[in-house]
Amino acid sequence: MGFPPPGSNNNGIPGEMVPWLIFGIVVFVVVIVVFSITAPFLWGPRLIRKLSGTTGPIKNGVPSDAIIESIADTGVTVTMRGVGAYAPDYRFVLQVTPVGGGASYRVQMKALVPRLFIPVVVPGAHVGVLIDPTDPTKISIDFSRMGGASAAGWGAGPAAGASNGQPAAGDVSALIGAVQGGTLPTIRGSADHILATGTHGTAVITTAQPMGKTVRDVNPAADPSSLEDPMWLFTVEVSLAGEQPFPAVFGHRVPLAKVASVGPGVKLAVAVDPSYKNQAVAIDWDKSPMSA
Repeated sequence: MGFPPPGSNNNGIPGEMVPWLIFGIVVFVVVIVVFSITAPFLWGPRLIRKLSGTTGPIKNGVPSDAIIESIADTGVTVTMRGVGAYAPDYRFVLQVTPVGGGASYRVQMKALVPRLFIPVVVPGAHVGVLIDPTDPTKISIDFSRMGGASAAGWGAGPAAGASNGQPAAGDVSALIGAVQGGTLPTIRGSADHILATGTHGTAVITTAQPMGKTVRDVNPAADPSSLEDPMWLFTVEVSLAGEQPFPAVFGHRVPLAKVASVGPGVKLAVAVDPSYKNQAVAIDWDKSPMSA
């Protein structure tokens, strides 16, 4: 059996090369770690959009308006900064009306829809768009301007709005306008029906804001004892047994006796219609708020 030459280790590597080899390995590991941390923020969203064929916010785009003619779910969902968790990839046909004049025209495109806005993304709805000044057939949707609301939040760029699927202040105002204008129903089916037939779970309030209406304004034929209860817009994170938590947005009455205890972070007992779980949520006020 031979022996390694002097100055070498048992693997035949010269002794003076060992420190450099260790240094190289350490540098390689550090580069891999840094790359894995920064890559999703540097090029992850761009790569994901390219692979899914969706359009992100257009730089220097011209703000204009459009009407959703049709939508189709591609069956793909994406979780990333800017659109939040499990955002569905929708195929849109839009009728675009350029700001400042010009004939309207039809555009087909795909876009990731933050789950918060799913209830108001329906055929016939008005939505803000950004038009590429060099190619009017290239547009991106500004979901914060649903129903003609002023731009704020989601469509303004990667740093705007919230990255966890919950709304910025401007988005809440836009949603309140959608509820008041009838674009977003206050609830699908009565709360009593959903509480009796739906799937029960819990929800944590992320935002809660008065809509400036009472039950009397929305449904004069409701139980007389609740007619003066205010209507509020809620965004929540719902938890059901065996499912990942998901966001929901809906209008709901708040009993006058409960108003003081409603706010972000408060836990509620709820029931959900599984067919419309992002908006068909009923609060069980007899059991809410719940202790943490």
